[in-house]
Amino acid sequence: MAGSVPTLYWFDRWDERIGLLRVVGELVHTEELSGEDTLEFCSYEVPAKGDRLLWLDGGTWREHVVVRTDEPVAGLCGVYAESSLCELLDDFIEEAQLVSRTAAQALAAVLAPTRWSVAYCASLGTAGALIYHLNALWALRRVAEVWGGEVTPIITVAGGRVASRSIRLDANAGNGGACASPTARTWPAACIA
Repeated sequence: MAGSVPTLYWFDRWDERIGLLRVVGELVHTEELSGEDTLEFCSYEVPAKGDRLLWLDGGTWREHVVVRTDEPVAGLCGVYAESSLCELLDDFIEEAQLVSRTAAQALAAVLAPTRWSVAYCASLGTAGALIYHLNALWALRRVAEVWGGEVTPIITVAGGRVASRSIRLDANAGNGGACASPTARTWPAACIA
């Protein structure tokens, strides 16, 4: 991948800015359509589990949450972070009977107990699903599956911090609902003086 390692703006789990998290070596971004979205890299600093990393990918803001660090006794810390959609694992849907609903109605129902909103929802017709005892992330994926959509998180930044988190649900891009293979982008090793 051409270009330099993106700047990672480092926030705690309550969205308070900590500073910049310096990447040492390569940064690998792996992304699968409506699925995996991870960052892996090494750093001298050790972020806490739950810390947030905000970065600009071309013209699109992305946000990842630190889910694991590998801290040897001496040396660099390995950091593994997932898309901020993983926070939806903590929000629970007791029951949502989505009978003859539009995708927009279904999306609004599964995002209701979260801090996420709907940025855009394609007109995908009406369908139905029973969402029962699921976390909001699985419920979101179920809506995408039943209505034939692709989920994209939309992160809006203002004043140097995340202003809003929302979901864009587009019609499947002709893949027939099949899972696309993950793609990995690697930014080259950064020179650290």
